[in-house]
Amino acid sequence: MSKIKKGPGIIVAIDDPHIDEIYRVSREISHAKGNFVLKVGRTVEMEHQIGIISGIKFVSGLPVIYDGKIADIPPISARIAEKAYTVGADAVIVHGFVGLDVVEAVVNLDMGDVIVVVEMSNPGWYDLHFHHGEMISGLMDIGIDGVVLPATRPDLIQNLKSMLDEDVYIISPGIGAQGASAGDGFSGGADYEIIGRTLCGSYDVRIDAEYYYDWGEYWARDRRHNDL
Repeated sequence: MSKIKKGPGIIVAIDDPHIDEIYRVSREISHAKGNFVLKVGRTVEMEHQIGIISGIKFVSGLPVIYDGKIADIPPISARIAEKAYTVGADAVIVHGFVGLDVVEAVVNLDMGDVIVVVEMSNPGWYDLHFHHGEMISGLMDIGIDGVVLPATRPDLIQNLKSMLDEDVYIISPGIGAQGASAGDGFSGGADYEIIGRTLCGSYDVRIDAEYYYDWGEYWARDRRHNDL
């Protein structure tokens, strides 16, 4: 069973290198009304070591995703993931382009959720050509928990969602600085939108987090209505 429940919800990407800001944002999000998850990026880990995950979980009491850009051969990727799980990560993000054997090595640890990047949100990603159908089919056979699909492409989310098992959640980056607006990912069928700089730099993180969460609730209600 996944440690991160299916949305709607907001994943707050914590990338600020300053420890005071990291803990401030974590505390404020913990008081926001809604379904929230915190994501720790590679830059924060490099600045404060992998143990920062434990500190963030202690301060917030929320699920934490380790986004360490895991993209190495199977034994190394599994070792990186194991270290993150051991200090409290509820999920790790693995790049799908490195191969299904890498993803399977992390899944076989059975220590937490495994989220796989199927598509990136930066424009240069589309200079490359991947066969999404083949990748997703393989990922479903392995038994992952979530996938990353860009909020900048709600049409793509909608098209690929039907290929996912019902219990697999979709998390979507690209809100704000990368061009997508709040609700774009949800409109395509994402379970979570990832908000980083736009939210963490806010004067009132809690209030703004609740605003973004309300978009998720709106689109979830809309989808339920359309299914009737």
